[in-house]
Amino acid sequence: MILITGAAGFLGRHLGRELKARSPAARIVRTDIVAGPGIVPCDLIDPAAARELVRRVRPTLVFHLAGTTRPLPPAQLWKAHVSATIGLFEALRRVPGGRPCSVVVSGSSAEYGPVRGTATESTPPDPVTAYGRSKLCQSLAARSYAHLGFKVMTARIFNVSGPGIPDCLAPGTFSRQIAAIAAGPRRGRVLTGNLTARRDYVDVRDAARALVDIGKLGAGGETYNVCYGRTLSIGRLLDLLVAASGCRIDVVQDPRLIRRVDIPELAGSHAKLTRLSGWAPRIPVGESLADTLRWYLS
Repeated sequence: MILITGAAGFLGRHLGRELKARSPAARIVRTDIVAGPGIVPCDLIDPAAARELVRRVRPTLVFHLAGTTRPLPPAQLWKAHVSATIGLFEALRRVPGGRPCSVVVSGSSAEYGPVRGTATESTPPDPVTAYGRSKLCQSLAARSYAHLGFKVMTARIFNVSGPGIPDCLAPGTFSRQIAAIAAGPRRGRVLTGNLTARRDYVDVRDAARALVDIGKLGAGGETYNVCYGRTLSIGRLLDLLVAASGCRIDVVQDPRLIRRVDIPELAGSHAKLTRLSGWAPRIPVGESLADTLRWYLS
């Protein structure tokens, strides 16, 4: 039995489809904090609710994607990432007669912080944002349950793009604004923050494939980078979206969108994951961004 937490989210929806495509006979239970089609509602911070969920499901493999990418205060990020993770593992360890299962935790490249050169799994984490700190603490909290027999693996996912991305992330923010222009006069302006920062973008469908590979083949206690392996600037990302739209767009930098702390460049290596399963990104960034915009236009 496979359990996906955060299953109604951006990555969770794609992971559910990937699992169904590759393992049609697998029994999959999808859960999130709110109910939805095919979603079992559960707040992992509620001990009774979490225990009841895992008692009913008795998973052998968990993909723990529950969390948030929205810019929330540190206490709320801690609750969404660390408290929810502890709630999940505490429920799992109390399943009557159950055996410790495998758990793939969705980590983040924000755990690395500023890195000279390319980040590998041996790069010491040094997060500089509240989000990065909460994700690193989540990873550590999950890893601390290994001594109880759980096989815990971390997928450290870099910046993601693709259809369905929320508008709190750069590709979604830009696509939402461009879609509004495309629906009207086909000329307008897009507000931006820092356009010089360079990030490593991987398509969400490739990320979902990576998660399945890690769940099937990953080793307990290990971290695997999920990334494209090449960076592009936020400005170039916006250029690709504008070109795909066919609109005439003025780019306006808004000082209010400039982050107080911003890493100039963060690139990752997926060599470890490639050695594990042969995984490599299949969807070029340009295609991923075009699909992102198409989703917002639909």
